[in-house]
Amino acid sequence: MWADIDSNRFGSTVFNTARRDSEAAVRAAVGRREFDRAYRRGGRFGLAEIVSYAIQETPPTPSGSPSRTRTTPLTPRETEVARLVADGLGNQQIADRLVIARRTAEGHVERILRKLGFTKRSQIAAWVSGSGRA
Repeated sequence: MWADIDSNRFGSTVFNTARRDSEAAVRAAVGRREFDRAYRRGGRFGLAEIVSYAIQETPPTPSGSPSRTRTTPLTPRETEVARLVADGLGNQQIADRLVIARRTAEGHVERILRKLGFTKRSQIAAWVSGSGRA
């Protein structure tokens, strides 16, 4: 993910040191060949696959290409709600648009946040914009 943001981690010594130390520890534990294989495999994951893997939801299948055809851990209805969140709608507006109760809309948003490992609606909006799936 860092490569999409800033491969130098904003020049941060803390971020770069943590990455290097973690890579060295894993490489020592599993061996260079296995580390390189896993690193390449992980590099093919899209955002949704990374999130799914991180929360141990389902074993991801890398897309193999940086195309816009990525899997999503969300249900079709949650995907619809995520799009509305990305459009800037509040819970009541989402409820009105989908003809559901406000509490139902709130529940959808809460599940989306939990599934994606986010804490803010703005993160959902960024995910929708960047994933090309939702």
